[in-house]
Amino acid sequence: MRKFLLFVVAFFMLQMGAFAQTNFEELTLEKALEKSKKENKLVFVDTYTSWCMPCKYMANTIFPKKEMGDYLNERFVCVKFNTEEGEGAEIMKRYEISAFPTFLILNSEGEVQHKIVGGSETAEDFIKRVEEGLDEEKAIGILANRYAKGDRSINLLTKYARALLAIQDPQVVKVAEELIGKLSDAQRVDTAYWFIYEHPFLTQVGSPNMTYLLENAERFQKSIGEERVNEKIATAFDLQLTNMITGRDRQSGVDAIDRVENEMEKYKFPSKARLKMFAEIARAQRSGDIEKLLTTCEKDIPQIEHEHLLAVFFPLSLTIKRNGTPDQQARILKLAKKLLAETTNDKFKFSLGQFIPYALEK
Repeated sequence: MRKFLLFVVAFFMLQMGAFAQTNFEELTLEKALEKSKKENKLVFVDTYTSWCMPCKYMANTIFPKKEMGDYLNERFVCVKFNTEEGEGAEIMKRYEISAFPTFLILNSEGEVQHKIVGGSETAEDFIKRVEEGLDEEKAIGILANRYAKGDRSINLLTKYARALLAIQDPQVVKVAEELIGKLSDAQRVDTAYWFIYEHPFLTQVGSPNMTYLLENAERFQKSIGEERVNEKIATAFDLQLTNMITGRDRQSGVDAIDRVENEMEKYKFPSKARLKMFAEIARAQRSGDIEKLLTTCEKDIPQIEHEHLLAVFFPLSLTIKRNGTPDQQARILKLAKKLLAETTNDKFKFSLGQFIPYALEK
């Protein structure tokens, strides 16, 4: 009798453990939709790949948490699909999934009510993101439907643009342009629309939005705050100079570098000293003089915080390696090893540790 009771208790505890985590059911999407209709629930779909590390983190760390299971199991029929095979591949095409993990909230007809791109560090954060999909004022599928039916109110365009930004949908450019076109000059500098100017995807160097921001910087500073506006402008300068150094921007000459440096003088931001060094390096690179470039790198790079070297150091050192003399090649290798010995930045340390033997020591 005692053994039987122990077995019952153990079985009960196992059953409780099973329901303490997210209950992903082994159903086809069609069956999941049928079940959602019967149970008056929505369908939560986890689309993943075998190679996606954030997917594995969500599967192994977030979805097993009790609070995650309690929240999702009550509201959704939960299913997951590997998009590399079978029905998962069809679902990826049907719902135009291009990044992983992507999570879909579908109504019982299979229509997208909301889409979440990317994982979360905590269950609490992910629950908040799912909750947005249950809010008609934030759910991207509902907003998209209103937009498709012709709603072009400022209210709708603002909410839809924010939702598109959250999933990095390129259509946000068109929607943001429509929104900007409806705003008065006074509204454009209002805090409600700062998200357009703050986002690097919507306000890039050389874009109409960036031109407007620079021409109206003082007005934005009064509305948004000098520090935030200057930091946005600094980020734009940073990106422009980085693109020049890395080769993403091969068209801009020394005159463009001079313009950036002159424009920077109008603003106060902590990274100005570093960006001036970036400008000096970019100018040396544009000169085509390897000795000048190497000397500039030896002088400036040791002064730059290592997290800011992740993008620029590797193309610079490759240029010197490919086009320099044996002596110059030895000097850039020496600089790389010095940085490797001194850095405390894990990403830079790992990347540099891989880069040196495969690129600079060959």
